[in-house]
Amino acid sequence: MGRFLLTIILVLLNFNSAYSAEGKGGMPQLNPESFSSQLFWLFCFFVLLYTVINFLFIPKIKKIREERDQTIESLISDSKSINESIENIIKKINDDMNKEKEISSIEITKAMNENKKVLEGKVLLLDELLEKKRSTILEDLENSKKNIEKKIPEIVISLSDQIFEKIIGEKKNRI
Repeated sequence: MGRFLLTIILVLLNFNSAYSAEGKGGMPQLNPESFSSQLFWLFCFFVLLYTVINFLFIPKIKKIREERDQTIESLISDSKSINESIENIIKKINDDMNKEKEISSIEITKAMNENKKVLEGKVLLLDELLEKKRSTILEDLENSKKNIEKKIPEIVISLSDQIFEKIIGEKKNRI
């Protein structure tokens, strides 16, 4: 509202001075008779302008700047606290992960040792079974060898009879 009134006053003053200057001829701004009034209005205008800017606009700008600075500070402090909490969470996660790695490593080692014992037991059983089969096979081979050795004279006689028969062509009677 103050600006509107100021604008109207300035327009009316300029209108009156411009209207009166028409009759005199020339440029009224350069007329030395009007310098004092021009300086007066210049001084009034700058004082009014200085007062309006200093007491109306600058406090509003300062208030906005202070609020902005406070908002920025609060956001920075919030972000710092959030960063600290994130770092704490990451540290806790890493600690928990390392503990779980150690636990799982221990459990894996324990399971491997148990499985190794089970495997060694089964290998021993298989070795015993293999040894038993080997011994039975060796016994069977030994028995077969003895049987064959017992039958060798009969086989030799039978073979010699067959050879004799083929060479001579007669059957030999055995006694």
